[in-house]
Amino acid sequence: MKSTDHINYISIYDKIEVEDALFSRIEAIKKTLTIVTELDKWNFAYAEGKWTIKEVVQHCIDCERIFSFRAQHIAREDNQNLNFFDQNEYAVKSNANAREVKDLIEEWDHLMRSTHYQFLSYNDETLARIGKIGDYEYSVEQLGLVIAGHAIHHMNIINERYI
Repeated sequence: MKSTDHINYISIYDKIEVEDALFSRIEAIKKTLTIVTELDKWNFAYAEGKWTIKEVVQHCIDCERIFSFRAQHIAREDNQNLNFFDQNEYAVKSNANAREVKDLIEEWDHLMRSTHYQFLSYNDETLARIGKIGDYEYSVEQLGLVIAGHAIHHMNIINERYI
């Protein structure tokens, strides 16, 4: 069983190899962030109480780090329990709006490339390993697709509601 959000993220890359999904998203994300920069919308939130684009990007960075750790945890057959995190608490404490745009873009670019290499290091047996996060089970491969799909999900929201 997986969370509904995670099933939706995985479905974005249905029938695509995880390594390809993690690599192909990089250019799509850079394209969206270039438009945000051109329109100077980094500090824009589309409604009261919604995150700014800086906060959305920081959220994606935070989630990618957490999801990639979870994948590594399962890949190495670590049996310790993993739990979910409160994304809103992370956003409040992220200090994203004080960050330089250039730094956010570069950090995420390097992180996405690093995650891609992380998944290139896994063989088929490793990708198939299953572990538990909270009450849900995921394979290493599914977590890679969650990483890629989560990022694209947020870029779609930026394209639809912010720009």
